[in-house]
Amino acid sequence: MSTIPLRSPRAYLLALPAAAWMLTAVVAPTLLILWVSFWGGRAFSTASPLTTQNYERFLSNATYLQLVLDSLKQAALLMLLCGVLGYCIAYFLSMKLRNPRWRTALLLAFIIPFWTSALIRAIAWVPFLGVNGVINQALLWLGLADQPVEVFLYSRTGISMAQLSLYTLMASGPVMYMLAQIPPALREAAMTLKAPPLVVFWRVVFPLTLPGVVIGQVLVFLNVMADFATVATIGGNKIALLANLVLNFYEGSQIRAAAVVAVLLMLCMLAGVAAALRVVDIRRLGA
Repeated sequence: MSTIPLRSPRAYLLALPAAAWMLTAVVAPTLLILWVSFWGGRAFSTASPLTTQNYERFLSNATYLQLVLDSLKQAALLMLLCGVLGYCIAYFLSMKLRNPRWRTALLLAFIIPFWTSALIRAIAWVPFLGVNGVINQALLWLGLADQPVEVFLYSRTGISMAQLSLYTLMASGPVMYMLAQIPPALREAAMTLKAPPLVVFWRVVFPLTLPGVVIGQVLVFLNVMADFATVATIGGNKIALLANLVLNFYEGSQIRAAAVVAVLLMLCMLAGVAAALRVVDIRRLGA
């Protein structure tokens, strides 16, 4: 345990490098983006007057507002899918798999694909989702389809499938950690009192793992909202979400519009995190 008082000059001195890094890498760029989003006039210059016209122009466009709703819907869908699948995987590996060797082997098989780049894993889905891809060939071979199904690639279905594979680990990892902290005696005591397995899970296990569920949901939400690579790779030019709009505006040299979308994207993320903190105050974990 540290002997340095919490608010002593030495404590602040130790925190100075991290604070300097946060100010340089996070706070300053964020303030710059916010400042650029209020630039007015026709000239792209620091001398441009500050105005709210950029936000008014964006918020008055129904197409852009629909992109915001589509992004939130996609994030909510992935939070649900990743939450359910990730919890099932975490529960199986932590509670049902008794053999340590099998548990380690399956855990490594689950984790190792995530050592590669998210962009590479997204691109790797293209041969699976195409009309001549692995999934369609399997459907034809099993007789479940008469012709190749075109719904997988360049569609929201394909994007959801790819993102599900990308972010399931983020939902299951915190749950797996929380499951490992539950003393077996708690479940044994509940079963001794004749509680059915479902009651034991709902009244004992799930409440104790709720912080892990919330942390996983926050990670999935933030990553899905900021994900433009998977949407661009799997969705092609047919589908775009809010993060892709930032890139499109930037590539079109519409810097102020890109800054507006970036600010709104950050506000959506902050609202999502704030809502999660209302469920479980994850800041108090370990206190």
